[in-house]
Amino acid sequence: MLLQRLADRLDRLSSGWTIALAVAIYAFYLTSVMPAQSIESQVYAGSWGGPDRHFFYTPDELYAQMATWGAAGRQQYSNFRLGLDIGFALTYAAFLMTITSVAARRAWPGESRRRRLALVALVPMACDLLENALGIGLVAAFPARLDSLAWLTTSVTALKWASLVVAHLVMVYALSAACRSALRRDWSSRG
Repeated sequence: MLLQRLADRLDRLSSGWTIALAVAIYAFYLTSVMPAQSIESQVYAGSWGGPDRHFFYTPDELYAQMATWGAAGRQQYSNFRLGLDIGFALTYAAFLMTITSVAARRAWPGESRRRRLALVALVPMACDLLENALGIGLVAAFPARLDSLAWLTTSVTALKWASLVVAHLVMVYALSAACRSALRRDWSSRG
């Protein structure tokens, strides 16, 4: 019931304007914020970058990399994850949810249950935010090794990437269904 209410609220908020806003902010992040962060992270993390850029890593790999970051690099890692990276997670979730919601509304009018598909984008967002919190905890505890927490963090990272792919596939599915529905309506109005 809660998921349906959330999906219904999202459906009411989703429109061409919210899609345009989400696309504009997402494009800004992809073209400005994230490339600048990538350059900054190369200063302390080299080509390996932050752990959240990888699908999977071991605690040994993570701690070996963290040791090379230095105190300033670890601070920069935490600062970004406490600031702009939260905005990025919210932005890509809004991008995926608004497009999926509008497409689902057009694909399946009157079928509110299918509109819950837009909520799939909450999974990678939640994983991203949890990954940030866990990563900050690991960095704050460094040089102490918290291997169980590091394994949990890498698992959440892998789930984030896998669920992000699924959320994009759901969006494409809803868009395809909306196009098919529009074509059927067009053909039936001609006949």
